[in-house]
Amino acid sequence: MPKPQQEVGDLFVTEEQILIKLLPSNKSASKRIEWFSEGVVTDHNSAAKDIASLVGKLTGKTRLVRGLTLMTDLGADFDTAKSGLHKAVEKAGYDILN
Repeated sequence: MPKPQQEVGDLFVTEEQILIKLLPSNKSASKRIEWFSEGVVTDHNSAAKDIASLVGKLTGKTRLVRGLTLMTDLGADFDTAKSGLHKAVEKAGYDILN
């Protein structure tokens, strides 16, 4: 069995969906969500479950993702730590790269 390729994921969150893009493979997937409202994660368990399942769908057996870069549609000055996104990503089992 070949050694898994390590990748980095970009996690983009809006109030309606999450998008994950893996690099260097350029694989991506999105999912509709209801747990991010007015810049705050309202349900950390659902958020962690959605993040983990979406990354798992993309990685399969040949890719390994350990860290995610967090972004939102709320701009560069938005604090993702205060929003609860950091907690949701850590709960899903990934490191935060920004």
